Amino acid sequence: MIEPLPELSTAELETLLAALDPLLDGFGEGGSCLDDASAFLERLGIGQQADGEASASPLLQWLESWRAAGGNRTTLRLMVHTLLSGRDG
Repeated sequence: MIEPLPELSTAELETLLAALDPLLDGFGEGGSCLDDASAFLERLGIGQQADGEASASPLLQWLESWRAAGGNRTTLRLMVHTLLSGRDG
């Protein structure tokens, strides 16, 4: 079973939504659209641990788990959009 999405600020959710934009196809070096999103987040500095460790951030680890469980960009975009909509107002 996949772990819940790590607690993210509104700004982080908005950045994740931007990273899931279909226009980013080919941005990463992997064959998955979620690889493109991970590469985008890493280039923004979201992929590094705050303490300077070489391991991936909880968000990037979660994205990999989502992909491994068969999740895709379309469903993740919908979920992130829903989470953002719930924070409005």
